[in-house]
Amino acid sequence: MRIHDSAIGVVLLLLAAFMAREAAGFPPMPGQRFGPSLVPNLLAAGFAICGLALVVSGLRRREVKGLVELGEWARKGGHVLDVGLVVGGLALLILLWKPVGFLIGATLYTGLLAARFRGGRVPSSLLVAALACFVVDWAFRRLLLVPLPQGPLTGLYW
Repeated sequence: MRIHDSAIGVVLLLLAAFMAREAAGFPPMPGQRFGPSLVPNLLAAGFAICGLALVVSGLRRREVKGLVELGEWARKGGHVLDVGLVVGGLALLILLWKPVGFLIGATLYTGLLAARFRGGRVPSSLLVAALACFVVDWAFRRLLLVPLPQGPLTGLYW
């Protein structure tokens, strides 16, 4: 799959604008010359420079065939569906993050994707996904001290 440089550049420019807008709302640090918006603004500037360079280089090319050119893999047996399941499932997980919780949502998402990619072995895929999600949840909660949303399991474990 090939995505035209100009399309990627526009995405980077939009991301840079979003980052700069969000960073503008960060409160200043009293007594400090630099506040919490410094790093996001530097990243936004870098994204904007790279995005602009990609747009310019993409527009200089004469052989524009389209914004997205699918490879041979996309024409074979359900690969586009697989990409849709990964991206769509992740978007759904992000939307349901708080009410469902990390452990339930990530276990179902990871387990069902693994079952799809392993040829339908659902029980073992869900078991491995549950173990992996428990390890990730434990690492975030105990090592990084960043609790992930628990959803309906609030207060039931750990």
